[in-house]
Amino acid sequence: KEAALRLVKGEVLQTEESGYLEAEGREETRRFSQAQILEASTIGVAKKRFSFDLPFGPYHCGFTKNGQHLLTGGRKGQIALMHCDTMQIAAELQVKETIRTVQALHNHTMFAVAQKKYVYMYDGHGVEIHCIKDHRYPTHLDFLPYHYLLVAAGELADLNYRDISTGQEVSSHRTRLGPTRSMAQNPSNAVMHLGHSNGVVTMWTPSVKAPVVKVSCHSGHVTGLGVHGNYMVTAGAEGYWKIWDMRKYETLHSFKSFGHAVCDLDVSMTGVLAVGFGSHLQIWKDVFAQARPPKAYLTEEYPGKAVNSVCFRPYEDVCAVGHSGGFAGILVPGAGVANFDSFEANPFETKKQRQEREVHSLLEKLQPSSIMLDPDKIGSIDKKVVKEYLEEQEKKKKEEASTAKVKKKMRGKNKVGKRMKKKALKDGVDQRKKARQRLADEDGSDGEDGGDSEEESEGGGGGEDAPNGEAARGGGAGAKPAGVG
Repeated sequence: KEAALRLVKGEVLQTEESGYLEAEGREETRRFSQAQILEASTIGVAKKRFSFDLPFGPYHCGFTKNGQHLLTGGRKGQIALMHCDTMQIAAELQVKETIRTVQALHNHTMFAVAQKKYVYMYDGHGVEIHCIKDHRYPTHLDFLPYHYLLVAAGELADLNYRDISTGQEVSSHRTRLGPTRSMAQNPSNAVMHLGHSNGVVTMWTPSVKAPVVKVSCHSGHVTGLGVHGNYMVTAGAEGYWKIWDMRKYETLHSFKSFGHAVCDLDVSMTGVLAVGFGSHLQIWKDVFAQARPPKAYLTEEYPGKAVNSVCFRPYEDVCAVGHSGGFAGILVPGAGVANFDSFEANPFETKKQRQEREVHSLLEKLQPSSIMLDPDKIGSIDKKVVKEYLEEQEKKKKEEASTAKVKKKMRGKNKVGKRMKKKALKDGVDQRKKARQRLADEDGSDGEDGGDSEEESEGGGGGEDAPNGEAARGGGAGAKPAGVG
């Protein structure tokens, strides 16, 4: 609560606001070309647009968390990492192997590449540091920054979570739904959304072996996924792409592409949606509102090329597009957040700040078990479990009360005098017991000695005085007087 209060107080100093294109009269924003937008932009904004024509496509693009670096991978084996403002190449290599996708990790010093058979990890200079052979034939990669988890899905219908800070595999799930066609994460709860060939979208967490939610979205295989807040965007091979309300798991809007099915889509930090299909790119605004937008916000054409991937740059009004002839960046006014939190991700951080943030993020790393569909349950109390626990405790107390013996309580039983009296009584009982035992032992020993001597003396006298053997035996017994019987 205190952090939220400070954030609200600090909003007074945040004077920057994100703006959008506005058309006058009968104009439409979707008719505006990039050349017209560049004419009305400042020099600093105009520098953010770029275009590279390369023969190793189609290309897949991705940005680091703070948007400073762009990572691209060509299908024919080229990998490039470059700074977005200066366009200086930090790393470039040719692996001479099929590249399916690329993914930047916690910062630009490490990135992962899904190659033909395994997942490879490289440092910021393009040097290979790991080869993860447990992830075979990967097609999609993603990274959970608050958990330091690299998520991989591929052709073998598996989903793997690996902690990149320790290198250990956290969990591995079998989807049993065939090859994964698309994958995206929900930034609010870190739940992974997977699209499959039968048109079903499943949601996964590391601690649950089965999907926590399964939604049938399309009649064909799912080609694209995106998540923004409580809404999910899906695209199918039948040519439709839909907006879903995740609170009710119902369709909010449905759109139809033309010519080709949607191959990829992405949602910016402000809710602007980019949809790529065929040689066309459409930018949509306010698609998550209740009212269905009639037309696209912006459009861009790439004649003779096929769009392969789209990705918005964090905190900037730039969208990177990877196509069969290279990759490019277009200006999309209103796509970036105007005010950023430097403690979260600083686009202008220095080397020292990057090192400090990396240490803090490792110390504050969340456990994989904290990933759940409803993160508000963390720290809350489940009333049903509490009620069951209280009922169980009450039942146990009643059982103990019914079986317990009633003790007569006395006041002052632990006083010093009482304790001394108890001790004296106990000592007396022990002494009397020992005395009885000693007397019993002495009586037993005396009886044995007297019986032996008596038999000897009486046996000798009976031989002299007794007329026969019976008298001798009778005299020896000593139980009857002489002459009786």
